Amino acid sequence: MKKGMLLVLAPLCLSAGAVHAQSSVTLYGLVDEGLLLNTNAKNVVNGTNIGGRQLQIDSVSGTNGSRWGLRGSEDLGGGLHTVFTLESGVNLSNGAFGQGNTPFGRQAYVGLGSDKFGTVTLGRQYTSIKDFVGPFGFALAYGGSITEHVGNTDDINDTFRLNNTIKYTSPDFNGLTFGGAASLGGVAGQVSQASAYMLGAAYNRGPLGLGAGYEFFKSPSATGGILNDNVAGLQALNSFNAGYLGTNPASAQQNIAVGGSYEIGATKLGVVYTNTKYLNIGAFHGATATINNFELNAKYQFNPSLYVAGDYNYTKGNAVSGKTGDQKYNQFSMKLDYALSKRTDVYLLGTFQQASGTNSLGSIAVADIGNLGDSSNNHQAVARAAIRHRF
Repeated sequence: MKKGMLLVLAPLCLSAGAVHAQSSVTLYGLVDEGLLLNTNAKNVVNGTNIGGRQLQIDSVSGTNGSRWGLRGSEDLGGGLHTVFTLESGVNLSNGAFGQGNTPFGRQAYVGLGSDKFGTVTLGRQYTSIKDFVGPFGFALAYGGSITEHVGNTDDINDTFRLNNTIKYTSPDFNGLTFGGAASLGGVAGQVSQASAYMLGAAYNRGPLGLGAGYEFFKSPSATGGILNDNVAGLQALNSFNAGYLGTNPASAQQNIAVGGSYEIGATKLGVVYTNTKYLNIGAFHGATATINNFELNAKYQFNPSLYVAGDYNYTKGNAVSGKTGDQKYNQFSMKLDYALSKRTDVYLLGTFQQASGTNSLGSIAVADIGNLGDSSNNHQAVARAAIRHRF
């Protein structure tokens, strides 16, 4: 009897083992916490921003935002597989969720993939410029939010995320990948409001990397738009672009980005150009505001554990009415990183920025580093000493 039962159960056990081998779920994450010194933080006294030094424990302005997540796949046979990702931002300093205290505000999607034809995913996802051009920029590759271009209007860093999105990513064709996405907006009674579409492509083979992307967002600051996504709410608008996206805002935003890198021994050189347009701005009688960014960056790997990286970025805005919007920003960033192990590193990171001209509100342009807001005058420096661990 016992022998007969074993004969019956043996195939079932083998079958269960085979099914288990075809599916996987991975828990992963990253924690990045450090000391942040801001030489010219916003400090309003009696209605006037007088500025002031600020020293704080910081978990949101580092090389990477802290996060944890689940990703998984199931092999369906014939080169097909399901995929999913649920990823949550975490503020280590107070234990809150990131992205407006929203669970899984970083990413949340499910889809089908094919080894031959590529992958289609549905949910809250990153954009094409981040995917295909972002890796060539200093902020996404090395520095994080305090090194991104002014206002991150061009989406080079991983700040923009689209709700209600259908996304396609191709397989790798000898170094060439491409893809695109469309967001349906999801606003009742306003089919096109907050909708978006984008395309991108990249080539990475040997020492050479190239990437390009295009994005178009309808009603970027309206409810459900890319800057007001019902997850984090309306992103903070500083004097750099508040005049274009506040009262009577732009009806659309367009981003174009190209980038590349080349490795020569222990040195990696990168270049990025971006163009952002705020279209049909009601506050300026339908005018268009154009913002250009020109970035050069470099990294030198001293040994497997130590590298230094730096960049220079020049931001130029055009005037939309008189001198309003005619603003310029020069920004320098540097990072020194030492790996204690494969999963843990410590780093020093710093950015200096100087502004000139007239901002979008018609006032004297002030420095505006990363997500830290307007400074009190035209120059600002930020430094961060941190530890980062991946799991």
